[in-house]
Amino acid sequence: MANRTRAERCLAMILEFAASLPGIARANVCIDSYRIDHTKIPDDSQILFYMRDHAVYQARMRGKCVGLRNDTRGFTYEPIPGSDEICANLLTISLNTTHEVCLVGDITLIKPSRH
Repeated sequence: MANRTRAERCLAMILEFAASLPGIARANVCIDSYRIDHTKIPDDSQILFYMRDHAVYQARMRGKCVGLRNDTRGFTYEPIPGSDEICANLLTISLNTTHEVCLVGDITLIKPSRH
């Protein structure tokens, strides 16, 4: 188990989370990664995505992502293959210094766009 690749660890986390969901369907929020202007990390449990249209989305981590706020090299994520979307409950991030892998939970619009 110690020799798992990063992709295998990520897939295992996603499958474990999916198995824990109740039978009720959840509406997943997805955002286009190319619309992201910048991010802020208030603490180890959330990421704020500031969009080019001035909307702000809050992504809550599934549990605490130890080191997220203080990682001086930030984090890396990959959109869903074949699209540019990052979606709630389907996204993993990797801290660039420690390589800690964390699962993103709900993504919520906390500030609508300016038109």
